[in-house]
Amino acid sequence: MGRIIGMIKKEFIHFYRDPVAMGLIIYHFTACILLCGYCWVVDVKHLPTAIYDMNRSALSRDLIDSFLSNEYFDQDCFVNSMAEIEKKLDGGRVKVALIIPPEFSRNILEGKRARIQILSDGSDANQAGQAIGFAKRIISTYNEKIVIERLKDQGIVIQQLPHIDNSMRILFNQEMEGVYYVVIFHIVIAGLIGGLLLSSTALVREKERGTIDQLMVTPTRTWEILLAKTIAPLMIGLIATNFSFLVVFWFDVPCRGNPLTFYAFMALFLLGTSGIGILIGVFCKNMLQSILLSVAVWFAGLFLAGIVTPLENMAPLLEKIGRFLPTTHFNIATNAIFQKGMGFSVLWPEALKLTGIGILLLAIGCFVAWRQFRQ
Repeated sequence: MGRIIGMIKKEFIHFYRDPVAMGLIIYHFTACILLCGYCWVVDVKHLPTAIYDMNRSALSRDLIDSFLSNEYFDQDCFVNSMAEIEKKLDGGRVKVALIIPPEFSRNILEGKRARIQILSDGSDANQAGQAIGFAKRIISTYNEKIVIERLKDQGIVIQQLPHIDNSMRILFNQEMEGVYYVVIFHIVIAGLIGGLLLSSTALVREKERGTIDQLMVTPTRTWEILLAKTIAPLMIGLIATNFSFLVVFWFDVPCRGNPLTFYAFMALFLLGTSGIGILIGVFCKNMLQSILLSVAVWFAGLFLAGIVTPLENMAPLLEKIGRFLPTTHFNIATNAIFQKGMGFSVLWPEALKLTGIGILLLAIGCFVAWRQFRQ
């Protein structure tokens, strides 16, 4: 037991004396999450809009005001030709264009169908889709207003048209704050990067400095060396997680569950990532290779874990691979703890999956490392 504790102390000393590794871990657990919280904005607002009003009537101005009196569309400019619109859309200066034809008001006053055109920059599909959705909602409200005014002119006074009143209730994140999910899933990514970097570099460091042979001739057994190189990254990762909670408090992200439950899931998650990290350290010969390979694994762990795209939207084979990744189950558990206030009574299946996958990955990594040490 004393040898294992001594080896763990050695790993902490190496980490403390390595400013690059320590800086990377602190950056990913704090500054990276803070930066993404401000910059990774999934809600589309304040889209620069070009307006081509060929009608120039009170009705067209009323429609334009309907578009600009919200937080979705901001007036960038009025134009006088379609060529100007094409130029501004091609140059990326505007993202949306509202085009009102000359006969717009005449058709409405005569009870005919009035047409307008909305152009949206589809190079960003998410942004374009939200812009079209906002425009449809505004036009629908404007149509209802026209019908009510037409009925009033005929002596029929009503406050609103007959419609289905759908009562919507948003659970858990009622404010629909996108920053909550951004901060939470970046904590998951920080745990993934931290586990990979800490465990892989801890093993490669011995190879690079030529101290692996010195360790092998000491009374310390191979399994004790590997155990220390698993426990130390796990402890450092849990300590670094405390800094992530500073970002959580900064953005007022609610943690409705028990933080200790989250730390328990983080420990299980780091168990699996440490196994992958040890496997990376076995195949790499220097720190640069281990960091680059860790980034490659991190990229796959991000996009196959259902964080950016739901697993159900992926190809069947990729979905099956994603179900095997520890990041998938840790992301589910983290969101449930933070936003839904769930505990082990509900999340025990994810805990079992994380434990099983973690033990399997750790066993594979340690076995391959043990074979290499014996050789």
